Amino acid sequence: MSKATTTAAPKPLEGRTVLVVEDNPEIAFELASTLEEAGAVVVGPVATVQGAFDQMADRAIEVALLDVTLRDDETAFPLADALAALRVPFVFISGQSSALMPPRYHDRAFLNKPYKGEEVIDRVLASLQAAAVPD
Repeated sequence: MSKATTTAAPKPLEGRTVLVVEDNPEIAFELASTLEEAGAVVVGPVATVQGAFDQMADRAIEVALLDVTLRDDETAFPLADALAALRVPFVFISGQSSALMPPRYHDRAFLNKPYKGEEVIDRVLASLQAAAVPD
């Protein structure tokens, strides 16, 4: 084996704690896998806002991925509000247009479904970097 094939791939999210809120099990698994491959410690995935709050009670979250529309017409907005108050960055994920987001979220990171794994990593990294910049 050559040295190039034995060198581990870079892990841009090494050790970063990422909460995943997604009610579609297939998408949730894919997100968790993508994040773990990038070195992240994945919290969840969880399918409800209450599940997310329960996870947050037990561990510190550095960044979150939030599916906008969850089961039973629940939205991730109450969770987004709590994360914003805690100054924890987050990225919305939705199959709907970002133009339909409430005005208070227009400046938040947004991924349209379907997306590529690299886009997820890029948005998470950008959100972490933006949160690290003092106001």
